[in-house]
Amino acid sequence: MFNTHTHNMKKTLLSIAALLASANAALAQNGITELPDADHNGLTITAMSPNAKFVAGSNASTFGGFIFDLENDKIVNFDVNPSSDPDADVDLQIKAIANNGLAVGWNGPAATFDFNTQKCTTYGATDQYLFNGISPSGGYIVGARYDGTQTEGTPCIFHDGTPRDLPLPSNSFLGYESAGAAALSVADNATISGYFVDDMATRPATTWALLNDGATFFPYPVSRPYFAATAESSKPYAMFSCDQTTMSPNGKWLIINYEKFLGDSGSLISTARYNLQTDEVEFFTPNEEDERFAEVGAEVYGFGVSDDGTVVGFYGGAYGPRVGFIWKAGESDIQRLATAFPGATRLADYDEGYFNTPCAISADGRYIAGFAYISPEDQDEDEYYLSWVLDTQDPDAAGSATAVAPIVVKDKDKVAKIKALYSLDGARRNTLSKGINILRMSDGKSLKKLVK
Repeated sequence: MFNTHTHNMKKTLLSIAALLASANAALAQNGITELPDADHNGLTITAMSPNAKFVAGSNASTFGGFIFDLENDKIVNFDVNPSSDPDADVDLQIKAIANNGLAVGWNGPAATFDFNTQKCTTYGATDQYLFNGISPSGGYIVGARYDGTQTEGTPCIFHDGTPRDLPLPSNSFLGYESAGAAALSVADNATISGYFVDDMATRPATTWALLNDGATFFPYPVSRPYFAATAESSKPYAMFSCDQTTMSPNGKWLIINYEKFLGDSGSLISTARYNLQTDEVEFFTPNEEDERFAEVGAEVYGFGVSDDGTVVGFYGGAYGPRVGFIWKAGESDIQRLATAFPGATRLADYDEGYFNTPCAISADGRYIAGFAYISPEDQDEDEYYLSWVLDTQDPDAAGSATAVAPIVVKDKDKVAKIKALYSLDGARRNTLSKGINILRMSDGKSLKKLVK
């Protein structure tokens, strides 16, 4: 069993109703609801429950976390868990949330965050476990465990407080040396998605299925027909870094963000939609000459998928500009969110901030959640992050078929790029390192990035 330590976190209940009189226009407009953040603390949504009742994420000003009940307009805040080791990296991240308001991530050690009890519960020691995903009902948690001898970990499923290792295929079956693995998401039927780590430190995607005996898991590397462990591979797709898989709540669809080697011309970074029931994969291949990508870049990342296979994410670049997109079920091309829902005019504003990040979609595909960076026209106002939820069935969101202006990067030198890397103690780093990294951006701002 886990060594479990439960502690009360600082809790704040905030009613939107009390703010509506003065901030109604800011909170809901044409299908868009923005989370109340009058002090611009930087609430950034990183997860939404499949039933769209809860959203959860980070507070940039406090480095803490939050869960927001969209139905009852209440928020619960969670403080960073102070460490007894003054030199330890302290970090809180919420990675996924179930329909009942139970979220998972870490707060130093692996942790659960309960909206109903307003408590954070940590498990084991720091770097002993990693919680990445939780099933819609909250019955299963998936992630990895670390025993101190391996940096990449062993994939695990956690049920009733007990960790259980997931099986790994042999290296001969995989076609490369595996240095570890981790599980990332799980459906109520216990289908699990994740990745392996090969000897090139890339992350080919995989799944685990629960067999009919209800006890045995079978690993199936979905990337095996496509992943090439070397650039000289003769496989039809030379795929690298097939990681960050996200599964639909019903366990049918899997989103895989991949990198394809293109020889001397570099590589292509995009997303793919995999049907677990038919074993078919659909790669989206962006055309760099397409006007959508000409100004912002042609990298494409998927972050959420509904039960019918609709995908949301962003295109442009990982560190900006980011433009929100939707890849509807059954369609071959992605569509800019602001174009798909022209009545929700704030979507275009988010894109103009160069960091619009749709990160989740509800199981039924109705609601899409994300965060964005806002740069006010008034130069005296501070720039800030905000979180938003789009109701795609709101008639006002559909609006008219009027054209939405394309993104134009007026001064590309002003688009933030990574200028320098530092550790928490201020030491300069040449590359991202394990633990918390401080990214000093070219626009003068600093971002925090955790490498587990």
